[in-house]
Amino acid sequence: MTLLSVRDLSVAIHGTPILHGVSFDLVPGEVFGLVGESGSGKSMTALALMQLLPHGAQAGGRALLNGDDLVALSERRMCGLRGREIGMIFQEPMTALNPVKTIGDQVAETLVIHGAASRGEAARAARARLDRVGLLADQFPLDRYPHELSGGQRQRVCIAMAVALRPKLLIADEPTTALDVTTQAQILDLLKGLVEEDRMALMLITHDLAVVAGVADHVAVMQAGRIVEAGVTEAVFRQRGHDYTRKLFAASGHVPQRRARVKDEPVLTVEGARRRYPLPRPPFSAPRWFEAVRGASFTLHAGESLGLVGESGCGKSTLARAILGLDPLQGGAIRLFGTHAVGPQMPNALRAGLQAVFQDPYGSFNPRWTVARLVAEPFHLMPTTPADARDRVGAALTEVGLTPADASRYIHEFSGGQRQRIAIARALITRPDVIVLDEAVSALDVRVRAQILDLLADLQDRHGMSYLFISHDLSVVRAITDRVMVMRAGEIVEAGPTERVLDAPEHPYTRELVAATPRIPPGWMEDTDAA
Repeated sequence: MTLLSVRDLSVAIHGTPILHGVSFDLVPGEVFGLVGESGSGKSMTALALMQLLPHGAQAGGRALLNGDDLVALSERRMCGLRGREIGMIFQEPMTALNPVKTIGDQVAETLVIHGAASRGEAARAARARLDRVGLLADQFPLDRYPHELSGGQRQRVCIAMAVALRPKLLIADEPTTALDVTTQAQILDLLKGLVEEDRMALMLITHDLAVVAGVADHVAVMQAGRIVEAGVTEAVFRQRGHDYTRKLFAASGHVPQRRARVKDEPVLTVEGARRRYPLPRPPFSAPRWFEAVRGASFTLHAGESLGLVGESGCGKSTLARAILGLDPLQGGAIRLFGTHAVGPQMPNALRAGLQAVFQDPYGSFNPRWTVARLVAEPFHLMPTTPADARDRVGAALTEVGLTPADASRYIHEFSGGQRQRIAIARALITRPDVIVLDEAVSALDVRVRAQILDLLADLQDRHGMSYLFISHDLSVVRAITDRVMVMRAGEIVEAGPTERVLDAPEHPYTRELVAATPRIPPGWMEDTDAA
């Protein structure tokens, strides 16, 4: 029996077509995957079904849910359906949650608004829903706030909110994109369990083909606002009848061409690094500390790409901040280029040789500045601004695949992949020897990710730079690094050549990470290759 039947769904914003004749069906108890790269129309399809389109948008076609046309319903009727018949999990839980309301109040809110329970009953129901998604009462009381939780825990709160009234249809828009592999596996298992227990239909929007292969019964591939291929997941993945589907698969398994030019010359040395933070404590009690990094040690060599992997909260970003001189250490030492100590008082001349590329390029840029000013920003680390600063900016943009004319534009005028290229151009502008890349490609779709990895490999080949590549995506780490370190609870528990560590892990935690990594079944790939 069909729960949702979408026929010829179209969306235009201020007259510009965004979606074109989108059609698909959702069945109770099944997972429907919607895949495609950024800008293909996946999220716009979900927003059209929820009637949450941006200002100036107009939707056409039909979307029948139990006889109700979601496209044509009044806002009053839709308010009655949202939360009760249709739930939605958004990509970024921190922006989807209210920072000034407790998690208990936010989960209970859905029940109260729909008149399904009194406030007391809603609080008890909220407790039950949070328990159901793995946030148990002894560790996660209802009076916790979103900022007190990790990314995976916040996503669980969003799931509890979305399923509070046991909706018939659940829409999950990139629910695991920024999560580490173990947390991702837990969230996907949770969603699959909810589908099976409540017989709800799940519409899973993602750019990760391996995730879809592991959970979806049916899949549709979207390009430029159109569904270009659809069917049973295994059949679509084996046949790949459309050229765009084949390109997505090629990008998913893409390995950049790299030339090993590692020199026996240390450029970054970390010796027994320790970093701790004070924890809240009752008055007159002894101080309590959380040790985020516990005696981490490693060496990065000239021309080397070194990976650092581990789940959220293991200390990767804390260690990166210390390496960049943004946070002090309470023990150990960090040395750059053999002799110079790294810390918050690092001289500008030394800091110019160490640059960073962050996960969210939009969040790391001033939106009021032109690209020229953004890329030229690190020049303040030099004694004087170079006389050829404008030419250097143009050359840096050219190196990352953009043009000097882009210098006069603003960051909001670019796509996510282009913004990441601009972030890399900014890191290159001082011609550094070491670049720290903190989840630099985790939020990118597979084709853009492949392009950025090719760019990084090419730049390293031409300039001999060293990379510290921090990521939760083991497939990316395998593709771009020479060695890899595995971090758990602030300690590096395993390190070695990338292929050896990921193919024959020795530590139980490394084996757990490798086992949790989603994969497309090898047989699904071989049939097409043979054909």
